[in-house]
Amino acid sequence: MTEPIVGPPEVLWTRDFARLWWSEAISFFGSQLTLFAMPIVALQTLHASAADVAWINTAAGLGTLVFLGLLGPWTDRSRRTRFMSLMSLLRAVLLAAVAALFLMHSLSLLALVIAAGLISGLTGLYDSAFSALLLGITPRSTLPSANTWVSGIRSAGDIGAGATAGILLHVFSPLALFIADAVSYLASAITLSRIREAAPERAARLTVRSYARSLSSGFCQLYLNPVIWPVNLSIAHFNLFTTAIQAIYITHALRSGTMSPAEIGIAGALGGLLGLATMSIAPRMWNRFRPIAVLTVTFALPAFAGLGMLLLAPSQPFLNVALLGLSLGFWASCVMINITGTETLKQVLVPERTLGRVSAASRVLTWGIDPVGAALAGVLTFFLPTGAVLTISALGVLTSAIWVIAARAVRELPRLPEVAVPREG
Repeated sequence: MTEPIVGPPEVLWTRDFARLWWSEAISFFGSQLTLFAMPIVALQTLHASAADVAWINTAAGLGTLVFLGLLGPWTDRSRRTRFMSLMSLLRAVLLAAVAALFLMHSLSLLALVIAAGLISGLTGLYDSAFSALLLGITPRSTLPSANTWVSGIRSAGDIGAGATAGILLHVFSPLALFIADAVSYLASAITLSRIREAAPERAARLTVRSYARSLSSGFCQLYLNPVIWPVNLSIAHFNLFTTAIQAIYITHALRSGTMSPAEIGIAGALGGLLGLATMSIAPRMWNRFRPIAVLTVTFALPAFAGLGMLLLAPSQPFLNVALLGLSLGFWASCVMINITGTETLKQVLVPERTLGRVSAASRVLTWGIDPVGAALAGVLTFFLPTGAVLTISALGVLTSAIWVIAARAVRELPRLPEVAVPREG
């Protein structure tokens, strides 16, 4: 038996959704602040090389892969608000430790690598629980709009946090940035604790065998779903080459474009604003066009953002800020529209009781590929200039839609409001 996502209008902006949205905004901003700042701190404070920066990104991806691969089932075993609060508190502690090392002049590249891995792993667990919690407090008919608001703030934070990081590093020091980041995680934990969540079903007694079964069940459900599996393959393909771009674009901007951290931050703010401007477009696109069309466009077109970064020129600050801002904004817009639909498809096609572990399995695949992309960029920079690596990575992004195009189940999907929802049984 199935039921469509249609019916009388329901309210999205309840008190609990507002708190969850603000918590996500704060948490994601903190995460991106960290990921943006660490390469700059490594380059300017520790005098790291482009390859060293790529290894920081590799560690971040490995942390996500290990934490989600081993701890994913825990996202379905307790109240998700408590679990997510714990993840935010642990991230705050890690950033406080990094700040203490900097204050004592003991911060090293190894410390940044370890911190990047641990923080990214905790963030992956947080996000897996978030997807399931969103479904628990949001009416199904409002899911596309809810995911648009969530992906909008993530796109803005993904790039816009660079403005704050750039300014803090330019005006103050890395210490101020690390402290601000830790405070953002504390604020996220406090906001989450105020969300009302229904008590979960009592979890069965945990044994080694049942835990292994829980780990495998998420991957099995992911693999056997004829829609979610090819969508995840395209996301993984996209992330492989996007991560390669992210691993070196700051290095390219600082050295080939002679941009300052503040200029990169301003460009990031511009990109974030452009990404937010597409929030009103995303639901309309998914309501008007079939998923195959929206997915193909939003997977392929961000390649032009990577190619746009090749136009950065030395001693052209205003032009470089505009070019980088437009490139990042175009990328953010495509990703925001894409996430709106892909998250909604997962939430309506996967039973709620297993959504946390399926989300974790999904992120193992789609985020676990990140260290491969970062390592690929790091290896290529030994033999090629950063501009050539950006070109190769952009061409890789361009081909990421091939998996959804080849999947018959995805090609035959109707418009998102007409997608059937499996009943809980």
